[in-house]
Amino acid sequence: MAKEEVTFASILKNQIYKNRDVLYSLVPPTGFLHRTEQKNELILELSPILMKSAVSCVFIFGNPGTGKTGLVFELLKELDDEAKKQKIELKAVYVNCSENRTENAILLEILSQLDKTKEYPRMGWTKAKVLNEISSFLKQNNFQILIVLDEVDYVLKEEGDDILYRLSRINNQINSIVSTVIISNDVRVADYLKPRTQSTFGRVKVIFSPYTSEELYDILNARAKEAFEKGVISDQVLKKISEIEAQRDGDARRALELVDSCAKIAIAKKRDKISLDLVEEADENLERDQILNIISTLTKQQKLVYMSILKNQKKVMAGTDIYKLYLEICESTNEKPLSERRIRSLLINLGDLGLIESEVGWLSDLRKKSRKVTINIESALRNKVQKMLRDSI
Repeated sequence: MAKEEVTFASILKNQIYKNRDVLYSLVPPTGFLHRTEQKNELILELSPILMKSAVSCVFIFGNPGTGKTGLVFELLKELDDEAKKQKIELKAVYVNCSENRTENAILLEILSQLDKTKEYPRMGWTKAKVLNEISSFLKQNNFQILIVLDEVDYVLKEEGDDILYRLSRINNQINSIVSTVIISNDVRVADYLKPRTQSTFGRVKVIFSPYTSEELYDILNARAKEAFEKGVISDQVLKKISEIEAQRDGDARRALELVDSCAKIAIAKKRDKISLDLVEEADENLERDQILNIISTLTKQQKLVYMSILKNQKKVMAGTDIYKLYLEICESTNEKPLSERRIRSLLINLGDLGLIESEVGWLSDLRKKSRKVTINIESALRNKVQKMLRDSI
């Protein structure tokens, strides 16, 4: 960032943005680009709801930033509009499982959205009581109900698939008709399902592939026209950002954040245009900020494991060495340690979050195969992360 002083007046004088919110809008004002195939498939699968039939558990897969949630929200609006025209009583329930990670929390969230005439407590109710309330509501009313569980991988990894199995059986002995859509960021989510659940759930799978460089450019270009004043950002910048993100995960959300980061640096430097030379600086800033944001959301045990990794000075670490350091940190912080098997699963989880690289391979100093963990963080950021972890435990 620039070292010159920035004031509110200087920012208002330098009008780069026309409507910044467009960059972060879940449903783009110009509609979704390059998702026609997925939209058509989902419309075909959800249309039985308008014929008063249940939809058999649609599973949506794809990496973060590939348009899954946004497209579902767009379709929920279109489905609701059509239901009103057909005089069908439709209730749509959306639950984010990263915020509701237990079956009980999910069921309570479903209940509170279904019946808004009552206040339901977030704690203190048994699962049996919540299920009884949901069953009573579904028996007393005759609705078409669509339940969307987003980021379902969180609950599957932490609690198992009981919630999915329960939803697959929910239409027995109720008056309302319940349909379900499941969204997952983890393409390996089927590995967390028991055979009994796999046999009844997720027969319909809709895949959201990562965006290509050309697709990302179209998305960024459409949003940039609405977000910035004319001539502020060039095609060169948009194409460069598109190429960078396509080589990673094809994440449109991350690409839009990078565009916004470039704009903020341009404002700080008192420029009226976003130039190509700002992209690398913006990317470095965003990478650092994202790591810190992810770390702030970790559970206490995840933080203890990550502290153990950062404490080890080796470039490549063995899982057994990490566990020894983890036990030492648990003792020094008066925390009850988890088993080595549980720590292995947390290492996999940290890898999924992009904080480490973890794989099973040959380690020469151990002379055997073991879980290898590597971490690539610059020393300044590493020290900042370590302090942040110590302060939060």
